Amino acid sequence: MRDADAKSSSRDAAPSLARSLRVGVASGACAGVACQLALFPLNTLKTRSQAGGRLRADRLYGGIAAELLGAAPGTALFMSAYECATKTMRLSPAIAAALGALASSAVLAPMELIARRMQVSRLSLATAARLSARRGELFAGFGSFLARELPFDTIQMTAFEAMKRATLAIEGATDASGKKKKKKKALGKRQTAIIGGVAGGVTGLVTTPFDVCRTAEVCASSMGIDLKTHPKGLAGVKRLKERFGMSFFFRGAAPRALEIGLGGVIYFSVIETARRYFESSSRETNDDAKLLKTAKSRRPERRTTTRSC
Repeated sequence: MRDADAKSSSRDAAPSLARSLRVGVASGACAGVACQLALFPLNTLKTRSQAGGRLRADRLYGGIAAELLGAAPGTALFMSAYECATKTMRLSPAIAAALGALASSAVLAPMELIARRMQVSRLSLATAARLSARRGELFAGFGSFLARELPFDTIQMTAFEAMKRATLAIEGATDASGKKKKKKKALGKRQTAIIGGVAGGVTGLVTTPFDVCRTAEVCASSMGIDLKTHPKGLAGVKRLKERFGMSFFFRGAAPRALEIGLGGVIYFSVIETARRYFESSSRETNDDAKLLKTAKSRRPERRTTTRSC
């Protein structure tokens, strides 16, 4: 009996893991692409502000091709890792977000580098990619990328999950008459958007210095920085402070906070909507498969009779 239960639970766990992966990949890709299409002009203005060049309002979508090439697979990797870590491995949102950031960095880091160089230097996608690959710089500033992404994703996802739980708990409390309300299992679209925007905006503002350091390494030539002689790590941060001053680390803070705040509204709204849609579609497919299997098992077998002479 125990062996049968173990086999049954293992069979149930495998589809559950596969379903989490499918839902995470699909919903993450939708959310990533939606954010890039809507907010890339703000990202361009922020990058140009950090690089110290003249703040131009032309070619605001220059570099969008590189970002889109990285956004769909990168965000899909993040969400699939996050979903598996939280639902299958039962890890905390903070650890799951860190694992998701590590998984997506292999795609997002080089594509972001190409996109930022296109935003600042007016390069085409092919030229920016070719020059970066020829110089061996596709993963230049990878350390600063992780130094920004790991705390960013950890803070954002932890804040979002905490605010979501708090909101559900408040709405599940007793009402004015003392009756206990029916506990809600999911937030509405408007609530999800507001919580996502707050979590994104605060996180974006707090992590601006990390983003500025990333831009300094990625767009070094445009800022007059020689990557061959520029020190790495904390020594590099100290050099930037000596050269540009403390205010340098908050360049582009306003457009970054606005971009990521609005991005949080779009990202979490799209991802929650897409997740519910794909989970519903997946359940319907599984239910249809079970009904078909049950119908087949109940179909009467044909019996062949032989007449005796």
